[in-house]
Amino acid sequence: MMTNDFIQYNYVGEFAGLIMAGLVFVHMLYSRPKKTYVYKFVFLGMALSIFSILVHLSILFVANNPDKYYNNSLFMGQLLLFLLCYDGVLYFIFSYVNMMSIVRRSQRKEFLMMYASLSAVYVIGVILEIASRNFYILELDGIDISHFVRYYTGAGIVCAIVCINATLSNLKNVSRVIWHAVFKITPAIMIILIAQMLVVERYHSVFTSMTYVPVFVMGYMLFHSNPYDEVTGCQNYFALDAYLDKHLGKRKFYISYLSLKFPVIDKIVMDTEELTLQGIATCRKMESVSSKIKMFRVSEREFVNIIETNDEEEFLKCINSIRGILDGTKADIKVPFNYILVSGEVWPELDTIIRCRQYFEFVAKRFKDHNSSQFYVATPRDYDDFMEEYEILLTLEDIRNRLDLEDERLMVFAQPIYSVETGSFRSAEALTRLKIGNKIINPDKFIPLAEESGTIHAISCIVLDKVCKAIAEFEEYYDFDAISINVSSKEISLENIYSDFLEIMEKYDFDISKIRLEITESAMFEDFETANENMNSLSKAGIHFYLDDFGTGYSSIERVMNIPVKTIKFDKSLLYKSLDDDRMDDIMKYMIEVFKKNGFITLVEGVEDESQNQYSVERGFDYIQGYHYAKPEPIESVKKYFTRKNKF
Repeated sequence: MMTNDFIQYNYVGEFAGLIMAGLVFVHMLYSRPKKTYVYKFVFLGMALSIFSILVHLSILFVANNPDKYYNNSLFMGQLLLFLLCYDGVLYFIFSYVNMMSIVRRSQRKEFLMMYASLSAVYVIGVILEIASRNFYILELDGIDISHFVRYYTGAGIVCAIVCINATLSNLKNVSRVIWHAVFKITPAIMIILIAQMLVVERYHSVFTSMTYVPVFVMGYMLFHSNPYDEVTGCQNYFALDAYLDKHLGKRKFYISYLSLKFPVIDKIVMDTEELTLQGIATCRKMESVSSKIKMFRVSEREFVNIIETNDEEEFLKCINSIRGILDGTKADIKVPFNYILVSGEVWPELDTIIRCRQYFEFVAKRFKDHNSSQFYVATPRDYDDFMEEYEILLTLEDIRNRLDLEDERLMVFAQPIYSVETGSFRSAEALTRLKIGNKIINPDKFIPLAEESGTIHAISCIVLDKVCKAIAEFEEYYDFDAISINVSSKEISLENIYSDFLEIMEKYDFDISKIRLEITESAMFEDFETANENMNSLSKAGIHFYLDDFGTGYSSIERVMNIPVKTIKFDKSLLYKSLDDDRMDDIMKYMIEVFKKNGFITLVEGVEDESQNQYSVERGFDYIQGYHYAKPEPIESVKKYFTRKNKF
């Protein structure tokens, strides 16, 4: 029996690299990685690594069996193909490390030129090696490719040095986790490369793939991997973003947004293990509804299911099954909980990740205060409402960022207030409207959004400036007491907010007492101490306060007595109830009597007809506001309701 006496190269390391690269590459295809700017270098680098290893294995296979497979031209072609692939692998490593820095991305042309120069040196070296026939030596005992291996590993060492130097020179613009990874992994790779150069000739062992495959694997695992959770079978919100980024605007699919509401954990007694098992069982049941359902867990109690179908009937069947599973879990589980399940088509107009996420959160938000589970299928009307709110929020944020006190998008109207004693209009309430294009948005729609988005103070400052400007113009020619403006309950509870208001008022030359501020009862419960401090500071400056919406259920008469308010503004709901309910009428008469006895001024709003007006006069209100007397008009026009001063 004949034996093979040729040089035998050990390429177990190459097989290990191929298996590692193959497994990770499959994971990259199967999962939904975070596709950041640099992800393409990892993906393409991994694909090229697999091809390079296969070419390298073919070289080693021929070198181990020259008598059967060696052909001079073909073997040289294999060597050149691998050298070309290896240069490409180094390019992707070089680009990945450098482009992790935002600053370096702006210098990409310079880095491409640098790498082109290094590649040119690399290619010239290859040409010289081919000309001198040094890449490999064909001898009686086989093929010696040690010089070939040393050549390209030398290029790998040069690339590693350049990467370390590039990171060092840009340290302040690179996150700690990145430069830690570079400084720990790159020296280890250099040691393996040097070891490869030393052992290839003596021990005939080749493991070059273990110097570049781990680089891509570590980069992917650290910054791009979105693994599945083995318990729920869900991926995280990064994977959801990757899915949406890939499919939004390109295909029809549906989303089912699930929010779970559990009681406070320390107020209940439960078996954690049992609860976990029931949760797992619920996930398994939802998975079994259809293979077209993909599950994502975006927070501890929020899940998103993607239903990959363009058939509405199939979608409805899936979400109704999910609803049935949740209701079944509610019946079986010991811990009481509710859920909000909002589902709907991802409209083509939801073409960005943020807009898509905000749309389903917008619809779900309507049910957050409900005390029972909610199941809802979104309609085109919901999308229209969302887009209106989305447009309002963008406008409010732009108003805040610009903070132009003359911003024409905030329109100030005013509604005159009738004085029963004088039989004339002595004051008015300023009312804000938001103008977006040709649409006029009422305050009940945009003020809550302004409070929620933190833009309310900018709005108040702009409105206050416009009212102060109007008062300064009216004061010389018209006799009136004041114009009031509404102040947000959240705003009056902010520290030192009074100083911003006073700064605006002091810009204009007018009697500061002609500005009055209206606050709601709920303002007292945001932060009573801070709100009271702001109100006292403004009162000392001469500002008169109204307590708006009195009777909506927040304050007691005792508490009202302890805040710096001079006028009590009764909510229209109290007026309407008193007209139909004798008991409510008795309470109304009592409250008016108590307030007036203690020096408060009383005002009722919402008076729309003669019967309501007569009732308000008979009950002794000092001021009356409502459509029965006057509708809101642009603030410039309200002066016609005031008495003109005699000027000679």
